[in-house]
Amino acid sequence: MEQPFNLVENQTRTADFVARISLSDLDQYLDEVWQSRVQFDYSFYRDVSTKQPFLTFGQDLKTGKSTVKAGKYVGFIQYEGVTIQILPKLFQPEQAQLAFKHLIWWLSYCQRVRFPFSNLLGDVELVEEFPEALISYFAQTTSRLVGSLPYSQYEERTETLPFLRGRLNVQQYLNTSISQGNWHHLICDYEPFLYNNRLNQIIKYVARKLNSLCRTTETHRFLEKLIFTLDEVDDLPATVQDCDSLHLNRFYQEYEDCLAMCRFFLSDSYLTQPDIDQQQFCFLVPMDYVYEGFITGVCQSHLGSQFQKITPQATEWLTEEEIFKIRNDILLTYPDRSKIIVDTKYKIRNYLPSDKKTGVIQDDLYQMVSYALRQNTQEVLLLYPIAHDQQPALEQQFTVTSELMANKPIHIRAVDLTITGKTKQAILNQLLPQLTTALKLPADHEY
Repeated sequence: MEQPFNLVENQTRTADFVARISLSDLDQYLDEVWQSRVQFDYSFYRDVSTKQPFLTFGQDLKTGKSTVKAGKYVGFIQYEGVTIQILPKLFQPEQAQLAFKHLIWWLSYCQRVRFPFSNLLGDVELVEEFPEALISYFAQTTSRLVGSLPYSQYEERTETLPFLRGRLNVQQYLNTSISQGNWHHLICDYEPFLYNNRLNQIIKYVARKLNSLCRTTETHRFLEKLIFTLDEVDDLPATVQDCDSLHLNRFYQEYEDCLAMCRFFLSDSYLTQPDIDQQQFCFLVPMDYVYEGFITGVCQSHLGSQFQKITPQATEWLTEEEIFKIRNDILLTYPDRSKIIVDTKYKIRNYLPSDKKTGVIQDDLYQMVSYALRQNTQEVLLLYPIAHDQQPALEQQFTVTSELMANKPIHIRAVDLTITGKTKQAILNQLLPQLTTALKLPADHEY
């Protein structure tokens, strides 16, 4: 099996895989994925350009070799047998397995991304490639589910029969049968209890598609078993809209995660093409939104009781004329009704000891002042992640005063957060005390 080609966000490397695929075809495929994106909350995408932002292709002026540069999206691209993995900039290119474990942990708190694989690590921890891990998780869990709990449901059908079944569709019977003298053609509406239903058809369609994409023998075996189990089910194409229109029987709640995974695999153009042997598959997510969603989710899940209200993505008009908007990441309201603005900055603050700005960009400071003025608060918190295995820097405070504000100072604090660790719990054990201190919460608070 070919080793994946690893890139870190914004990194440029020689495209070693250029001999195996056409870069122009890959670029065109990514354009199609970008234009048909439905995987996430649409508010993710401020860029309305039709050009994909995932990879930039170029040429090294010295060597003449083709190059590829990653953007700010992390995940993977599997195209014609080549796997490209884009890692968060908190990790090194050789730390792909570790990086994707963390991505799964972060996404488990991020409500804005439809990612139904939060429990993946417990089932397929030994799978090193991220795309293969997703397919393997679907294959194993769905094969066990379909084998142990077959899904059948009532589905409404309308058919012309020589005998009455269910109820007579009077209107259609009068219009199409009686009017033509075919009084013996009874048009009936009935609801048979079917195994060959739309959910099983969707599962079988996704399994067939993934069977041509997976790269390990064990995953192939699980998918083949799943397809064999659904042998009596019709082979019909499926789309995201089919998943959204399904209403599961409440006695089969175990299938909710299965349907969510099917929706995930169908949510971009890579699984809706007619070719059953297609070799395209990708999952790409903007890392700055993942970081914001992770911090928001941790605050809501573990610190929510300490606040009167947690408002994610609070949007306000900056001007009274309602022309310019501001959007802070999180607005926290304490029980005494005081507020603090939390803005997540997915940037690593690399700076020299002599740098009084401590890596904070001046434009970010301007932005925070406008946020504080509009939200009528004196407290603003900038939260920065640190690279894996690095130590956080000391908190840095910037104070802004003005006679216009009756000399009431605005305190803008820059704080580093540890969002990596050996386990998900190890991350929380470091992160929660850091957030508690930064948000000035009681130290004895139970998480």
